[in-house]
Amino acid sequence: MRYLLFINFQSGLMYNNVYNTLNDICESIAQLAQEEDLNVEREKIPNVGSVKKYLEEHDDYFGQFSNGTWYHLQPHPIFV
Repeated sequence: MRYLLFINFQSGLMYNNVYNTLNDICESIAQLAQEEDLNVEREKIPNVGSVKKYLEEHDDYFGQFSNGTWYHLQPHPIFV
């Protein structure tokens, strides 16, 4: 399964990309926190297991950093 990750930066810039695995997405989110000079431990970066479990019961996943940047992911293609 593939996943769509959408990021809305506090500055108003936006980014989206399709990833092949949840591991790739979690790594990307952790890297984003580092690039934003945020404390990775405090930001509660999701791990693969928690995201996978959440998506078993929900259609999408949402997270937000302390600086206002937020991210949203969902299985892709969205409409099957």
